[in-house]
Amino acid sequence: MAIHNVLKTIYINNNDDTFLRYEIIGNHEADVSFAMAFAEIKNVQDGIEYSLWTKVDNISLDHLEPPTGGFQQSVRTETYPGKSLSTAIEECKKHRAHWGK
Repeated sequence: MAIHNVLKTIYINNNDDTFLRYEIIGNHEADVSFAMAFAEIKNVQDGIEYSLWTKVDNISLDHLEPPTGGFQQSVRTETYPGKSLSTAIEECKKHRAHWGK
């Protein structure tokens, strides 16, 4: 069994008043694992308007860390940024910029 915590929740719009909610997920030691993106769905039932959040994507952050083991397959001029809250937020911003296009 694995237990994950929501380390941070952020809402990002693309200057169109349509927000996506991002939850950055980590383990009990606050190590960042991945992020989830949610979109708001507005519904009207019997004259009552309400909103639901539905998951639209999982955002992998594995590319932020160097590969482990095996033979070196490429040479990088920059170091890997590593998984942290700030790099996860940047990945969420990139996702939001391209979502829905």
